Amino acid sequence: MASEDYPNPLSSLSSIGVAFNIGNLSAFYGFDAWLIFMQTLDPKRLAPCLIFDGDTLATLAGRANEFCIGIYGVNLDLAYIREKVGNAQVPGFAPVHRRIIEKMALDDQPLVYRGRIDLLGRWETDEWTRIDSDLCEKAGWNYRPRTAPPTSNRTELKK
Repeated sequence: MASEDYPNPLSSLSSIGVAFNIGNLSAFYGFDAWLIFMQTLDPKRLAPCLIFDGDTLATLAGRANEFCIGIYGVNLDLAYIREKVGNAQVPGFAPVHRRIIEKMALDDQPLVYRGRIDLLGRWETDEWTRIDSDLCEKAGWNYRPRTAPPTSNRTELKK
């Protein structure tokens, strides 16, 4: 059977993508995009949800230069996300007319699972990373990795 014969388990969830212009970000564009995303949106307003990221199909095909963060959840407040992202005056976002990727187009993007925001609005990942720790610290988000190295090797986790 071809992969298109299997239903996408995310297809039943509400979703929206946020696009970033890689050309307006540093060589560490993923980190930059995540920081902008985290500073723009309140995680408690997104909770609970699954989050995916990656370069867009158009970028991989050489037609664009965009990075996407996709949000999937049962009760996403899509109007809140559209308003906050659409009105943000931050150079790293894609142009306003390309900044939001709606569900139909988002579901076809080659994004990979990055983590989730739990019911309490905490950023949860499978493993602790310095990048996630730094992003959460800079953006004021609470971080809850499922596994973590010994305390001497990392910053203190927020409860």
